[in-house]
This record gives sequence, C-alpha cells and structure tokens, in this order.
Amino acid sequence: MSETLADVDLQERQYNFSLALNEATPTALVTFGLIGLNLLMFIVMFFFGVSPIEPTPKEVLPWGANLAPLTTSGEWWRLFTACFLHFGIIHLGMNMFVLYQAGIFTEKLFGSLRFLVLYLIAGVFGNIAGLYAHPQIVSAGASGAVFGVYGGLLGFLLIERGVVPVENAFAIAKSSGIFLLINLVYGLASPQTDLVAHIAGLITGFAAGCALARPLEPAGRHSHPLRALAVAATAALLGVAALLGVTRTSRSEGDWDRMIAQNPSVTVGTNDQVVYRGAATKEDAQSLAKALQKVGLMQRPGILVVLNKDAGGASITIPVKGANPLQKLPPWQDPAFLLTMKRLGPQLAFAVGGPPLAIRLVNGKGEPENEVKIDTGEITLGQRDRVSYAGTATAKDAKALGWALQDCGFFKDHGVLVYLSKRGGPPEVSFVLGNEAWNNPHIVAGFEEIGRKIAASVGGPPLKENLVDANLQVRKQLTID
Repeated sequence: MSETLADVDLQERQYNFSLALNEATPTALVTFGLIGLNLLMFIVMFFFGVSPIEPTPKEVLPWGANLAPLTTSGEWWRLFTACFLHFGIIHLGMNMFVLYQAGIFTEKLFGSLRFLVLYLIAGVFGNIAGLYAHPQIVSAGASGAVFGVYGGLLGFLLIERGVVPVENAFAIAKSSGIFLLINLVYGLASPQTDLVAHIAGLITGFAAGCALARPLEPAGRHSHPLRALAVAATAALLGVAALLGVTRTSRSEGDWDRMIAQNPSVTVGTNDQVVYRGAATKEDAQSLAKALQKVGLMQRPGILVVLNKDAGGASITIPVKGANPLQKLPPWQDPAFLLTMKRLGPQLAFAVGGPPLAIRLVNGKGEPENEVKIDTGEITLGQRDRVSYAGTATAKDAKALGWALQDCGFFKDHGVLVYLSKRGGPPEVSFVLGNEAWNNPHIVAGFEEIGRKIAASVGGPPLKENLVDANLQVRKQLTID
C-alpha cells in the first residue's frame, strides 16, 4: 500500500510541476525561433552556392563566421552571427537536435527572455574563448550556446533546488552528464571540434543560469523584472573586456591573417593549409602541399603556408616560431634551420613549376624576418633518388643525368641526391660524401669512371665533378675531359 501511495504522490508532484511549468511559459517561442533562424541561414547560404555538406572556411567567413583579425578589427558582430552558421548539414542537424531536446524544457524553466539572454551569452563567450585558443582559425556553430543551455539547466537545479521534483532533477542531471561526457570524448578525438568554445559555453551558461534562475510560482517568476537586463549588461561589459584582450594579442597579426582569410586555399590533412594568391592556381597549391608532406613540413597539425606567383617568380611564405634550445636563436637566424630550408627548397621549387623560388620566413605575427633564395629545381628518379639542378640546367637535363646514373649503377633507389649546375662554363655534377671519402683514392677513381659515363648526358665533356661534404662544401674537384 505504501508503494502505491508513493507512486500517487510522485505523479501528483510531477503533474503540479508540469502545470506550473506550462503556466510560467506556455510556449517555447525562443527555442523554435532559434532553430528556425539557424535553418534559414543554412538554406540562404546553400541558395548562394555554399556547400551543404562540407563548406570550406572561405565559404562560411563572408556570412559572419568568427576569425580573430576580423572580429577584433571592428566586426564584433561576428561573435553573434557565428552562432547561427554551420559547417554542413550534419553539424547543423546535431546542434539543432540537441537544442530541441534541451531548449524547450530550459526555456520554460527560465522564461523566454531570460532563456534568450542565457543562450546568447553562452554563444558569445564560447566564441570569445575560441579567439584566444585559435586566432587564425575560422569557427562557427551553435555548439557553445547549446552547451550553455545545459550549463544553465544545471545552474537552475543548483539555485532552485525545490522547484524541480527530485526524480526529475536526477534524470536531468544524469542525461546532461551523459551528453557532456560523450561530447568531451568526441571533441578530444576530433581535431575539427572546437572543444574550447564548448567548455567556455558550458561554464558561461552555468554562471548565467545561476544568476537568472527564478521560482515558478506567480509571485516568484514576476520578481526582479530587470534581472535579465542586469545580467545581459554585466555580460556585455565582461565581453568587451575579454575582446579587448584578444585585440591586444592579435592586432599585429591582423594584416597577415586578413590576407589569409581573403584568399583561397587547399586543406592538407585536418588543419594544415596552403593559401594561394596572385597567378598561383589550385593545382599549384595541391602540388606544393604534396611536396611539403613529402619533406616532412606538414606532419604536425596547424601548419599554414602561403604560395604566391607573380612576374618575379614564385614565393612560399612560412610562419615559424620557437628557438634553437642550444643557441637560443629564432629559426630565421639558426644556420641549421636555414640550411635545411636550402636543401628542401629545390623539391618545393619543382612542385610549383621550377626555380627561381623565394622561401620567406615570417614570425608568428606575419612580420618578415628572413628569405632563402632557391635558384634550383629537383626531379625524382624511381621512388627516392633525386637530381637537383641549377643555373641554366633544366629539368630535361636533370632527367638525362638521372637516367645515366641509373644506367651506370650509381642510382639504385637508395635515396641519393646529386646536384647538377650549368652556369656558363663546363657543367658541374656534385656528389655528397661522408667520412672524408674524398681522400680515398679508390673512391675518387670510381667517381672519375662515373664521370666519363655521364658526361655526354649533360652536354660534356668537359665535365667538372665536385665531391662535397654534408654542408655542401667542395672537398675535391675532378675534371673529366
């Protein structure tokens, strides 16, 4: 009998709670309005040619997506508009489903005006946090605001403990915990997920929920009518202060990032990008991306390279930071780093149409620091052996030399690099040796024999053979007549 009475009591409390909830806020107009606005923006963007499946950052940015150089340069409204833009229909569908599930109930708890304030505050502060975490990445989506809804719901349960029946409160807390845990795991596993904005939205929503929570009885829900305005005003002041902090850290990067944002790009892996401008084409950028992956410059996330082509030739701009831990030199002053760029340069030059190529090194703010001139190109024989060419030598000359080296058994696809140069005199072929092999008479005699076999392939004889060390310093020069 006691269990039956308990069941009746539970049903009565839940009925009274549901009745009070519907009397306080009969219809969740704001929730349906927010869902409708998100859907409308998606449809309009699709109508104007934005991909509905996987739009690029360049496609979403003009519609109001969040990017530090633009948002902090007077376009503060992007903090709001970014909450209503999404990267494809799956991104939109997930956020709107969760908003529908949690938004109706939360709006009825808080009331429509307070719910709207809560939603917008969480979304804006999630976007501000994103600016601090990744100022060079274009971001958009309602995720921060949706997380804020869950945070606000938990804040309400904490402040107004007696309003929601205990059984309902535990069920809400459990479902919220499961939702947050799943999204945390998914965010850690997915590089595209802006986990910082999610967490910031959750925390902001919880704080706003604590401040905006209200009793459901008529006397309580009409008390403090200006509280929502006061919370919104306080959040606005805090938001301005936070935005000014982002502005100070990103102001000097504005020109660089704005240039990146306003030019097309190709994406490599998940976060790496090659931006192309001037006469450079998408095919050039894709070719460069493959070369950068091959030489190991795009093996960690977040690398961004700018390719430009004009009348003076091609240039590649690479932001670099950090310092040599032994010499405490920035990369653009580190001889080892500059030598590495010099060695990798021919492969990159070949990828974008051949030399000349300028590799421009800029700091994290986009300010120029140094430049490495590459007047050489490079071709690959087999899978690994390579011939670098410079001066008036062409790719055709390099291929002829490579084939000759294969015929005489020197190229065996072991990753050997040989240098060919033509600069007005006899052609020069340079071989990199180690362990002072240039002082071994038998090895030197072997290279003389190789020289006689390859001389005709490069327009000789005469031919000059250079035996060089790992730093490309000539240790012995042979003349093949």
